[in-house]
Amino acid sequence: MPLFNKKNIVRFLTLAASFLIAVTTKATPDNALANLKTAYPDFIKKVSHRYIFWKDGTILPLRITPNGSGPVDNDDDGRVRYEYLFRKMYGNSRDEVEKNLVIIYWMPHVYGKRYPLQVTRINGVDKRLMRVSAALEKLPRTFYKYVKNPQGTYCWRNIAHTYRLSTHSFGTTIDINRKYSDYWQWDLEKTGRKISETAPVKYRNRIPLNIVRIFQQNGFIWGGDWEHYDTMHFEYRPELATA
Repeated sequence: MPLFNKKNIVRFLTLAASFLIAVTTKATPDNALANLKTAYPDFIKKVSHRYIFWKDGTILPLRITPNGSGPVDNDDDGRVRYEYLFRKMYGNSRDEVEKNLVIIYWMPHVYGKRYPLQVTRINGVDKRLMRVSAALEKLPRTFYKYVKNPQGTYCWRNIAHTYRLSTHSFGTTIDINRKYSDYWQWDLEKTGRKISETAPVKYRNRIPLNIVRIFQQNGFIWGGDWEHYDTMHFEYRPELATA
């Protein structure tokens, strides 16, 4: 199926509006659009208030609704995923994504080749994650337990209990040690409650902010910043990352 047929363009407009609502929570629309261009300079030539102009000549419509609303909470900005943007850059299928995957070794000066990780080379994500790895190695050893035994990077799949594609599908995301992580769905399940976006859940986190800042400085956002928290989760989203 073509990536940008008539049906998909309609869905694209809805996702685009939701994406910009998320990005502009703490920025003006002009700054949000500038962030998008700066974040992905290898792909995006320029952005106007109506279109995204790609370097390959593709022009995609983009509608901003200043007073609009979308399915996003102010504390869940990063959970809005601009899937068509990701598909165009990283690959529109499992096969396309896998053509650009490379192997990096996680914290090799500490763990050697114990933790090989598959990540995309697109947008230099592999290099960014290696910088994160090198910076984490310089932390006191007491921090290592949080980042050893990473739970994974690339995996073409949907987000649990949804039909939405996970960013793990694009090789842009890493989950660190599950043992010291907290996830809102796990906490609902522990109390026997149904998984629901509207279910109240108390925020939990055990990941030190020293670790979080290293990821953010390299363009990754953290799932622990969301109301629907996922504290082991870091994904490459430079348009949203703040150090």
